[in-house]
Amino acid sequence: MIAVVKIQKMIALINTTMNKLVRNSTILAVVITTTLLISTSINAEERQGLLLNAAIAGQYDDNVLRKIDPISDSSLQFSPELQYLTHLGKHIFSMQYQGEYAAYKENNKLNYNNHDIALFARLDHSLKINSAFKLSYKDEIEEPGSNNSSSLFIRQFNQTKIKQATAKFYYGSKQSIGQLVLGLDHRENRYTNNLQGYRDVDRNSITGTFFYRIAPKTRLLFQASMGNYNYIIKSQFPDQSSKENFYLAGIEWDITAKTSGTFKLGYQGKNFEQKVYNDISGLSYMLDMTWKPNTYSTIEIGASRMTRESSQRLTSAFVTNSYTANAEHEITPRTKLKASYTVDSDDIVSIRSRTDKRHKLVLGVEHSLLTWLNIGIDYQFIERNSDLEIYNYKTTSIGLSLTTRFK
Repeated sequence: MIAVVKIQKMIALINTTMNKLVRNSTILAVVITTTLLISTSINAEERQGLLLNAAIAGQYDDNVLRKIDPISDSSLQFSPELQYLTHLGKHIFSMQYQGEYAAYKENNKLNYNNHDIALFARLDHSLKINSAFKLSYKDEIEEPGSNNSSSLFIRQFNQTKIKQATAKFYYGSKQSIGQLVLGLDHRENRYTNNLQGYRDVDRNSITGTFFYRIAPKTRLLFQASMGNYNYIIKSQFPDQSSKENFYLAGIEWDITAKTSGTFKLGYQGKNFEQKVYNDISGLSYMLDMTWKPNTYSTIEIGASRMTRESSQRLTSAFVTNSYTANAEHEITPRTKLKASYTVDSDDIVSIRSRTDKRHKLVLGVEHSLLTWLNIGIDYQFIERNSDLEIYNYKTTSIGLSLTTRFK
Protein backbone atom coordinates (compact mmCIF):
# COMPACT_ATOMS: atom_id res chain seq x y z
CA MET A 1 0.00 0.00 0.00
CA ILE A 2 2.87 2.37 0.86
CA ALA A 3 4.50 1.66 -2.51
CA VAL A 4 1.21 2.46 -4.32
CA VAL A 5 0.90 5.78 -2.49
CA LYS A 6 4.50 6.65 -3.43
CA ILE A 7 3.81 5.87 -7.11
CA GLN A 8 0.69 8.06 -7.05
CA LYS A 9 2.66 10.93 -5.49
CA MET A 10 5.39 10.59 -8.07
CA ILE A 11 3.06 10.49 -11.07
CA ALA A 12 1.06 13.45 -9.77
CA LEU A 13 4.31 15.36 -9.45
CA ILE A 14 5.52 14.90 -13.02
CA ASN A 15 3.38 17.60 -14.67
CA THR A 16 4.11 20.34 -12.11
CA THR A 17 7.82 19.49 -11.82
CA MET A 18 8.31 19.32 -15.58
CA ASN A 19 6.90 22.84 -15.92
CA LYS A 20 9.23 24.01 -13.16
CA LEU A 21 12.21 22.28 -14.71
CA VAL A 22 11.67 23.79 -18.14
CA ARG A 23 10.88 27.24 -16.74
CA ASN A 24 14.16 27.27 -14.81
CA SER A 25 16.30 26.25 -17.78
CA THR A 26 15.72 27.43 -21.33
CA ILE A 27 18.77 25.45 -22.39
CA LEU A 28 17.05 22.28 -21.18
CA ALA A 29 13.99 23.02 -23.30
CA VAL A 30 16.16 23.38 -26.39
CA VAL A 31 18.00 20.13 -25.60
CA ILE A 32 14.76 18.19 -25.12
CA THR A 33 13.28 19.40 -28.40
CA THR A 34 16.48 18.89 -30.38
CA THR A 35 17.06 15.41 -28.98
CA LEU A 36 13.58 14.15 -29.74
CA LEU A 37 13.50 15.60 -33.26
CA ILE A 38 16.97 14.41 -34.25
CA SER A 39 16.42 10.98 -32.72
CA THR A 40 13.28 10.51 -34.78
CA SER A 41 15.06 11.44 -38.01
CA ILE A 42 18.01 9.21 -37.09
CA ASN A 43 15.72 6.24 -36.79
CA ALA A 44 14.38 6.91 -40.28
CA GLU A 45 17.72 7.11 -42.05
CA GLU A 46 21.36 6.22 -41.62
CA ARG A 47 22.85 8.13 -38.69
CA GLN A 48 26.38 8.46 -40.18
CA GLY A 49 28.25 8.29 -36.86
CA LEU A 50 25.83 10.38 -34.78
CA LEU A 51 23.70 8.75 -32.10
CA LEU A 52 21.30 10.48 -29.70
CA ASN A 53 19.26 9.07 -26.85
CA ALA A 54 17.42 10.49 -23.87
CA ALA A 55 15.70 9.45 -20.66
CA ILE A 56 13.06 11.08 -18.47
CA ALA A 57 12.63 9.76 -14.93
CA GLY A 58 10.52 10.66 -11.92
CA GLN A 59 11.47 9.53 -8.43
CA TYR A 60 10.13 9.67 -4.88
CA ASP A 61 12.70 9.29 -2.08
CA ASP A 62 11.71 9.15 1.60
CA ASN A 63 15.19 10.19 2.83
CA VAL A 64 16.76 12.20 0.06
CA LEU A 65 19.71 13.52 2.12
CA ARG A 66 20.37 10.20 3.93
CA LYS A 67 19.90 11.63 7.43
CA ILE A 68 19.13 9.86 10.67
CA ASP A 69 15.94 11.99 10.71
CA PRO A 70 14.61 11.54 7.16
CA ILE A 71 13.43 14.27 4.78
CA SER A 72 11.37 13.12 1.79
CA ASP A 73 11.20 14.74 -1.65
CA SER A 74 10.31 14.01 -5.25
CA SER A 75 12.32 14.80 -8.34
CA LEU A 76 12.24 14.76 -12.11
CA GLN A 77 15.40 14.09 -14.15
CA PHE A 78 16.10 14.54 -17.84
CA SER A 79 19.20 12.80 -19.23
CA PRO A 80 20.24 13.40 -22.86
CA GLU A 81 23.06 11.35 -24.40
CA LEU A 82 25.03 12.07 -27.54
CA GLN A 83 27.76 10.07 -29.24
CA TYR A 84 29.63 10.73 -32.45
CA LEU A 85 32.02 8.09 -33.76
CA THR A 86 34.15 8.04 -36.88
CA HIS A 87 36.88 5.90 -38.45
CA LEU A 88 39.94 7.31 -40.18
CA GLY A 89 41.60 4.31 -41.74
CA LYS A 90 42.24 1.90 -38.86
CA HIS A 91 41.95 4.64 -36.24
CA ILE A 92 38.79 5.30 -34.19
CA PHE A 93 37.72 8.69 -32.81
CA SER A 94 34.65 9.47 -30.76
CA MET A 95 32.98 12.24 -28.77
CA GLN A 96 30.44 11.53 -26.03
CA TYR A 97 28.16 13.76 -23.98
CA GLN A 98 25.80 12.80 -21.19
CA GLY A 99 23.76 15.29 -19.22
CA GLU A 100 21.57 15.04 -16.17
CA TYR A 101 19.16 17.84 -15.28
CA ALA A 102 17.25 17.37 -12.02
CA ALA A 103 14.54 19.41 -10.28
CA TYR A 104 13.09 18.71 -6.83
CA LYS A 105 9.57 19.57 -5.72
CA GLU A 106 10.09 20.69 -2.12
CA ASN A 107 13.72 21.85 -1.97
CA ASN A 108 15.09 23.61 -5.05
CA LYS A 109 18.53 23.80 -3.41
CA LEU A 110 18.85 20.15 -4.43
CA ASN A 111 18.40 20.97 -8.13
CA TYR A 112 21.45 20.33 -10.31
CA ASN A 113 22.67 20.29 -13.91
CA ASN A 114 25.43 17.75 -14.57
CA HIS A 115 27.52 17.44 -17.74
CA ASP A 116 29.86 14.61 -18.74
CA ILE A 117 31.94 15.26 -21.87
CA ALA A 118 34.61 12.91 -23.21
CA LEU A 119 36.89 12.73 -26.27
CA PHE A 120 38.36 9.35 -27.17
CA ALA A 121 40.90 8.13 -29.73
CA ARG A 122 42.18 4.62 -30.43
CA LEU A 123 45.14 4.48 -32.79
CA ASP A 124 46.15 1.32 -34.65
CA HIS A 125 49.86 1.82 -35.34
CA SER A 126 50.75 -1.73 -36.40
CA LEU A 127 49.83 -5.37 -35.80
CA LYS A 128 51.60 -5.27 -32.41
CA ILE A 129 51.45 -1.64 -31.29
CA ASN A 130 48.27 0.30 -30.43
CA SER A 131 47.39 3.22 -28.20
CA ALA A 132 44.27 4.83 -26.70
CA PHE A 133 43.70 8.33 -25.30
CA LYS A 134 40.81 9.91 -23.42
CA LEU A 135 40.10 13.44 -22.20
CA SER A 136 37.03 14.07 -20.05
CA TYR A 137 35.25 16.69 -17.97
CA LYS A 138 32.49 15.77 -15.57
CA ASP A 139 30.16 17.48 -13.09
CA GLU A 140 29.20 15.00 -10.41
CA ILE A 141 26.82 14.85 -7.46
CA GLU A 142 28.08 12.84 -4.50
CA GLU A 143 25.27 10.77 -3.03
CA PRO A 144 24.95 11.52 0.71
CA GLY A 145 25.97 8.57 2.85
CA SER A 146 28.23 7.07 0.17
CA ASN A 147 31.37 8.39 1.90
CA ASN A 148 32.48 8.15 5.54
CA SER A 149 30.88 11.45 6.63
CA SER A 150 27.58 12.10 8.33
CA SER A 151 24.81 13.88 6.39
CA LEU A 152 23.52 15.60 9.55
CA PHE A 153 24.53 19.16 8.63
CA ILE A 154 24.25 19.21 4.83
CA ARG A 155 21.39 20.99 3.04
CA GLN A 156 22.35 20.12 -0.53
CA PHE A 157 24.37 17.52 -2.41
CA ASN A 158 28.17 17.78 -2.51
CA GLN A 159 29.10 18.92 -6.01
CA THR A 160 32.43 18.23 -7.67
CA LYS A 161 34.11 18.91 -11.00
CA ILE A 162 36.38 16.18 -12.36
CA LYS A 163 38.97 16.57 -15.12
CA GLN A 164 40.73 13.44 -16.34
CA ALA A 165 43.30 12.51 -18.96
CA THR A 166 44.27 8.88 -19.61
CA ALA A 167 46.58 7.13 -22.04
CA LYS A 168 47.14 3.44 -22.71
CA PHE A 169 49.84 1.83 -24.80
CA TYR A 170 49.53 -1.77 -26.01
CA TYR A 171 52.31 -4.05 -27.20
CA GLY A 172 50.75 -7.21 -28.58
CA SER A 173 47.06 -8.00 -28.98
CA LYS A 174 44.49 -10.06 -27.07
CA GLN A 175 45.25 -12.92 -29.45
CA SER A 176 49.01 -12.83 -28.74
CA ILE A 177 50.77 -15.26 -26.41
CA GLY A 178 51.90 -12.24 -24.40
CA GLN A 179 50.58 -8.67 -24.22
CA LEU A 180 51.98 -5.67 -22.34
CA VAL A 181 49.71 -2.73 -21.42
CA LEU A 182 50.99 0.52 -19.92
CA GLY A 183 48.45 2.99 -18.51
CA LEU A 184 48.89 6.63 -17.43
CA ASP A 185 46.17 8.53 -15.58
CA HIS A 186 45.81 12.12 -14.35
CA ARG A 187 42.69 13.16 -12.43
CA GLU A 188 41.68 16.44 -10.77
CA ASN A 189 38.80 16.59 -8.26
CA ARG A 190 37.48 20.01 -7.20
CA TYR A 191 34.57 20.38 -4.75
CA THR A 192 32.48 23.53 -5.26
CA ASN A 193 30.13 23.75 -2.24
CA ASN A 194 29.42 22.65 1.33
CA LEU A 195 32.92 23.75 2.46
CA GLN A 196 34.42 20.61 0.92
CA GLY A 197 37.46 22.33 -0.60
CA TYR A 198 39.83 20.52 1.76
CA ARG A 199 39.07 17.38 -0.30
CA ASP A 200 40.40 18.87 -3.56
CA VAL A 201 43.01 16.46 -4.86
CA ASP A 202 45.15 15.68 -7.90
CA ARG A 203 45.85 12.01 -8.57
CA ASN A 204 48.57 10.73 -10.90
CA SER A 205 49.12 7.04 -11.49
CA ILE A 206 51.00 4.62 -13.73
CA THR A 207 49.93 0.99 -14.21
CA GLY A 208 51.70 -1.81 -16.02
CA THR A 209 49.99 -5.12 -16.83
CA PHE A 210 51.44 -8.20 -18.51
CA PHE A 211 49.05 -10.83 -19.91
CA TYR A 212 50.20 -14.38 -20.70
CA ARG A 213 47.92 -16.73 -22.63
CA ILE A 214 47.59 -20.26 -21.18
CA ALA A 215 44.55 -21.33 -23.24
CA PRO A 216 42.69 -19.99 -26.30
CA LYS A 217 40.41 -17.82 -24.12
CA THR A 218 42.27 -17.70 -20.81
CA ARG A 219 45.13 -15.40 -19.79
CA LEU A 220 47.16 -14.96 -16.63
CA LEU A 221 47.93 -11.36 -15.64
CA PHE A 222 50.53 -9.60 -13.52
CA GLN A 223 49.91 -5.98 -12.60
CA ALA A 224 51.81 -3.23 -10.75
CA SER A 225 50.39 0.23 -10.08
CA MET A 226 51.85 3.33 -8.42
CA GLY A 227 49.73 6.37 -7.56
CA ASN A 228 50.30 9.77 -5.98
CA TYR A 229 47.52 11.74 -4.21
CA ASN A 230 48.37 15.43 -3.84
CA TYR A 231 45.84 17.47 -1.83
CA ILE A 232 45.65 21.08 -3.00
CA ILE A 233 44.53 23.22 -0.06
CA LYS A 234 47.08 23.51 2.74
CA SER A 235 45.80 24.66 6.15
CA GLN A 236 46.36 24.14 9.85
CA PHE A 237 45.00 20.63 9.37
CA PRO A 238 47.44 17.98 8.06
CA ASP A 239 46.42 17.07 4.51
CA GLN A 240 45.94 13.50 3.34
CA SER A 241 48.55 13.45 0.55
CA SER A 242 49.85 9.93 0.05
CA LYS A 243 51.50 7.40 -2.23
CA GLU A 244 49.61 4.23 -3.13
CA ASN A 245 50.90 0.97 -4.64
CA PHE A 246 49.24 -2.23 -5.87
CA TYR A 247 50.94 -5.51 -6.85
CA LEU A 248 48.44 -8.02 -8.20
CA ALA A 249 48.31 -11.33 -10.04
CA GLY A 250 45.24 -12.93 -11.52
CA ILE A 251 43.40 -14.52 -14.39
CA GLU A 252 41.17 -13.33 -17.23
CA TRP A 253 38.82 -15.78 -18.92
CA ASP A 254 36.08 -16.05 -21.52
CA ILE A 255 35.84 -19.81 -21.67
CA THR A 256 32.42 -20.29 -23.22
CA ALA A 257 29.44 -18.17 -24.08
CA LYS A 258 28.26 -18.79 -20.50
CA THR A 259 31.04 -17.37 -18.33
CA SER A 260 33.68 -14.63 -18.51
CA GLY A 261 35.49 -12.40 -16.07
CA THR A 262 38.63 -11.17 -14.36
CA PHE A 263 40.04 -11.94 -10.90
CA LYS A 264 43.03 -10.18 -9.31
CA LEU A 265 44.65 -10.84 -5.93
CA GLY A 266 47.66 -9.29 -4.24
CA TYR A 267 49.07 -6.53 -2.06
CA GLN A 268 48.06 -2.90 -1.54
CA GLY A 269 49.98 -0.23 0.35
CA LYS A 270 49.22 3.41 1.13
CA ASN A 271 51.80 5.67 2.81
CA PHE A 272 50.89 9.17 4.03
CA GLU A 273 53.17 12.19 4.04
CA GLN A 274 51.75 13.29 7.42
CA LYS A 275 52.47 10.94 10.33
CA VAL A 276 49.14 11.78 11.97
CA TYR A 277 47.52 9.33 9.53
CA ASN A 278 47.84 5.56 9.70
CA ASP A 279 49.56 3.87 6.76
CA ILE A 280 47.61 1.03 5.13
CA SER A 281 48.98 -2.27 3.88
CA GLY A 282 47.60 -5.72 3.27
CA LEU A 283 45.40 -7.82 1.03
CA SER A 284 43.69 -6.48 -2.08
CA TYR A 285 41.46 -8.28 -4.57
CA MET A 286 39.04 -7.58 -7.42
CA LEU A 287 36.50 -9.88 -9.06
CA ASP A 288 34.31 -9.06 -12.06
CA MET A 289 32.46 -12.13 -13.40
CA THR A 290 29.51 -12.65 -15.77
CA TRP A 291 27.55 -15.89 -15.93
CA LYS A 292 24.88 -16.59 -18.55
CA PRO A 293 23.13 -19.85 -17.58
CA ASN A 294 20.84 -19.50 -20.63
CA THR A 295 20.03 -17.09 -23.44
CA TYR A 296 17.53 -15.06 -21.40
CA SER A 297 19.30 -14.76 -18.02
CA THR A 298 22.48 -12.94 -16.97
CA ILE A 299 24.13 -12.89 -13.55
CA GLU A 300 27.04 -10.61 -12.67
CA ILE A 301 29.14 -11.04 -9.52
CA GLY A 302 31.65 -8.51 -8.23
CA ALA A 303 33.92 -8.24 -5.20
CA SER A 304 36.73 -5.94 -4.14
CA ARG A 305 38.96 -4.93 -1.26
CA MET A 306 40.33 -1.44 -1.89
CA THR A 307 41.38 1.75 -0.12
CA ARG A 308 39.14 4.84 -0.25
CA GLU A 309 39.94 8.47 0.46
CA SER A 310 38.42 9.92 3.62
CA SER A 311 35.88 12.76 3.41
CA GLN A 312 36.55 13.78 7.03
CA ARG A 313 39.34 15.94 8.39
CA LEU A 314 41.96 14.21 10.53
CA THR A 315 40.67 10.80 9.45
CA SER A 316 42.88 8.42 7.51
CA ALA A 317 41.88 6.72 4.28
CA PHE A 318 40.23 3.39 4.94
CA VAL A 319 39.70 -0.07 3.48
CA THR A 320 36.34 -1.01 1.93
CA ASN A 321 35.20 -4.58 1.28
CA SER A 322 32.46 -4.64 -1.35
CA TYR A 323 30.35 -7.50 -2.74
CA THR A 324 27.77 -7.17 -5.52
CA ALA A 325 25.34 -9.47 -7.35
CA ASN A 326 23.26 -8.34 -10.35
CA ALA A 327 20.69 -10.42 -12.20
CA GLU A 328 18.58 -9.87 -15.32
CA HIS A 329 15.91 -12.22 -16.63
CA GLU A 330 13.77 -11.83 -19.75
CA ILE A 331 10.29 -13.10 -18.96
CA THR A 332 9.26 -12.22 -22.53
CA PRO A 333 11.27 -10.88 -25.50
CA ARG A 334 10.05 -7.38 -24.53
CA THR A 335 9.96 -7.54 -20.72
CA LYS A 336 12.92 -7.86 -18.39
CA LEU A 337 13.20 -8.26 -14.62
CA LYS A 338 16.25 -6.77 -12.89
CA ALA A 339 17.65 -7.14 -9.38
CA SER A 340 20.86 -6.20 -7.63
CA TYR A 341 22.24 -6.41 -4.12
CA THR A 342 25.39 -4.73 -2.77
CA VAL A 343 26.97 -4.85 0.66
CA ASP A 344 29.92 -2.62 1.63
CA SER A 345 31.94 -2.67 4.83
CA ASP A 346 34.19 0.29 5.73
CA ASP A 347 36.86 -0.16 8.42
CA ILE A 348 37.52 3.43 9.53
CA VAL A 349 40.42 4.14 11.89
CA SER A 350 40.33 7.54 13.63
CA ILE A 351 40.04 9.03 17.12
CA ARG A 352 36.77 7.09 17.38
CA SER A 353 37.28 4.07 15.13
CA ARG A 354 34.19 2.49 13.68
CA THR A 355 32.83 0.06 11.10
CA ASP A 356 30.13 1.15 8.66
CA LYS A 357 28.08 -1.36 6.69
CA ARG A 358 25.87 -0.39 3.76
CA HIS A 359 23.23 -2.60 2.18
CA LYS A 360 21.64 -1.68 -1.15
CA LEU A 361 18.80 -3.57 -2.84
CA VAL A 362 17.36 -2.63 -6.23
CA LEU A 363 14.40 -4.34 -7.92
CA GLY A 364 13.04 -3.31 -11.31
CA VAL A 365 10.99 -4.12 -14.38
CA GLU A 366 11.76 -2.84 -17.89
CA HIS A 367 9.37 -3.17 -20.83
CA SER A 368 9.90 -2.29 -24.48
CA LEU A 369 6.96 -0.15 -25.61
CA LEU A 370 8.49 0.30 -29.07
CA THR A 371 11.68 -0.89 -30.73
CA TRP A 372 13.26 2.42 -29.68
CA LEU A 373 11.44 3.22 -26.41
CA ASN A 374 11.54 1.47 -23.00
CA ILE A 375 9.54 2.10 -19.86
CA GLY A 376 10.85 1.04 -16.48
CA ILE A 377 9.92 1.08 -12.82
CA ASP A 378 12.33 0.37 -9.99
CA TYR A 379 12.38 0.14 -6.20
CA GLN A 380 15.50 0.87 -4.15
CA PHE A 381 16.36 0.34 -0.48
CA ILE A 382 19.60 1.54 1.14
CA GLU A 383 20.65 1.19 4.75
CA ARG A 384 23.84 2.16 6.59
CA ASN A 385 24.58 0.72 10.03
CA SER A 386 27.48 2.13 12.01
CA ASP A 387 29.05 1.69 15.41
CA LEU A 388 28.23 5.40 15.91
CA GLU A 389 24.52 6.22 15.65
CA ILE A 390 25.02 9.58 13.93
CA TYR A 391 26.06 7.77 10.72
CA ASN A 392 22.98 5.51 10.54
CA TYR A 393 20.23 5.99 7.96
CA LYS A 394 17.60 4.15 5.92
CA THR A 395 16.03 5.18 2.65
CA THR A 396 13.59 3.76 0.12
CA SER A 397 12.77 5.21 -3.28
CA ILE A 398 10.63 4.34 -6.25
CA GLY A 399 11.13 5.59 -9.79
CA LEU A 400 9.43 5.58 -13.17
CA SER A 401 11.39 6.20 -16.39
CA LEU A 402 11.10 6.45 -20.17
CA THR A 403 14.30 5.74 -22.14
CA THR A 404 15.02 5.81 -25.88
CA ARG A 405 17.14 2.97 -27.34
CA PHE A 406 18.36 4.14 -30.72
CA LYS A 407 21.37 2.15 -31.95
